[in-house]
Amino acid sequence: MVYGVLRRHNGEIEIDSAVGRGTTVSLNFPVPQAAPATPSQDRLESARLSRLRLLLVDDDPLLLKSLCNTLEAEGHVVTTANDGVAGIAAFRAASARGETFAAVITDLGMPDVDGRKVASAIKAASPATPVIMLTGWGKRLMSEDDMPAHVDCLLSKPPKLRELRETLAQCCEPGRAQGAIEVSE
Repeated sequence: MVYGVLRRHNGEIEIDSAVGRGTTVSLNFPVPQAAPATPSQDRLESARLSRLRLLLVDDDPLLLKSLCNTLEAEGHVVTTANDGVAGIAAFRAASARGETFAAVITDLGMPDVDGRKVASAIKAASPATPVIMLTGWGKRLMSEDDMPAHVDCLLSKPPKLRELRETLAQCCEPGRAQGAIEVSE
C-alpha cells in the first residue's frame, strides 16, 4: 500500500541500509501546485448528497472502520461486511427485507470471493445498483482501460474523501439513487 500511495503521488523512495547500523527509509513527495477549480468540480463539491444507504465490503478491518466512520459522519447509513461472502449475504438479506442500497463499495483484492465476484452478484440481483470498486491498482487499471465487468466506478485505495464524494454524487444522482433515505427534520 505504501508503494501504491508513493506512485500515485509521484513520490520517490530512498533506502540507506548497512549491517549493524540499521536502515533508513525516506519517502519524498513533490509539493503539488494548486490547480484551478473547474465549475463542474465546484458544483460537485458544493452539492450536498442526500442521505444514502451504502454497503461497504472490504477485508481490511482498519480501512473498513475508517471508511465507515467517514461515511457515517457525512450522514450516510452504512452496512459493513468484512469479506465478499458476507457482502453478498448482506446485500441479499437487505433485499429480502425490501431495503435497497444506493451503492455498493467493494474492495477488489479479497480472499475466496473477490470484488469482481461481489460486483457480479450485486448486478445479477439488482442491475441498477451502482458498484464502486476500491483497489490499490486503480490508476493502473484505469490507464490500461481494464475496468472490471459489472463495476460502475473505480477508485484508488485508500480513496480521497473528495473523490469518494464526487463518485457517490455521480453514481447516486437524484432520480437514480434507489437507496436514498428520506430524512424528516
